Amino acid sequence: MLKTRALVAAVALPILVVVIVLGGWWFALVVLAALLLAGDEYVRLLRHGDHRPPGWLVLGLIALAWGAVWFEHPDWREPGLMGLLILGMFAAIWGMEHGETQPIHNLALAAFGGVYLGWLGSTLVAVRMLDDGAILTMVLYGCVIVSDSGAYFVGRQWGRHRLSPRVSPKKSWEGYAGGIVSGIAFGALAAAVAGIDALSVAHGAAIGLLIGVLGTVGDLGISAIKRQVGAKDSSHLIPGHGGILDRTDSVLVSAAIGYYYLIWFVV
Repeated sequence: MLKTRALVAAVALPILVVVIVLGGWWFALVVLAALLLAGDEYVRLLRHGDHRPPGWLVLGLIALAWGAVWFEHPDWREPGLMGLLILGMFAAIWGMEHGETQPIHNLALAAFGGVYLGWLGSTLVAVRMLDDGAILTMVLYGCVIVSDSGAYFVGRQWGRHRLSPRVSPKKSWEGYAGGIVSGIAFGALAAAVAGIDALSVAHGAAIGLLIGVLGTVGDLGISAIKRQVGAKDSSHLIPGHGGILDRTDSVLVSAAIGYYYLIWFVV
């Protein structure tokens, strides 16, 4: 399994770097495709647990959030959100009249998933659109990858105390600490070599710290969904890695944290 994961990563990472460097429509469309695939996996996961969230609402909310960022129209979000929720409520009423037993429950699941994936995921595009966006995006991705890797290897070697035994039994406090230290170290190093005056070593370390501390929330959150519906992976799309949702769980939270840190304190 580890060899398969390493092989896939060795192929995927250079492609990711090229797409980030290209930016523009290339990066924006790759992000949109990944988010829509993640949204589809989210719906399929919940259906595995006998829930029936309307997929069109999840995907619509994702597309709305992405479009508002990419086309630089944040004013689209509120009316778009209200319109989709009204349509969702109409669909729930229709569903109840035609025999559905939990249409409001399913509507709530769809609304959460679409907002969570769309609003957090769209910050990836927002980071790439900043000045020096290619470098900043790679710094954020690097913090996520190194923090996750540090947590995995430290936890595998020294993990003894379970971090969240009911949600993800293999994760340990030792691994969590290793991920935080790895994130800080990489963030500081990346800032030092990035060549961006505003991105000091202290800022890089702070971004790495935040991603190390809070990125795990995204990982555990998706794990909680999988645990609740009795699934191991969100799909089998990526050999050795599961699905898109499995690979973007930490990225979603980390991108949002990184974006707001950057616009509030750096750029």
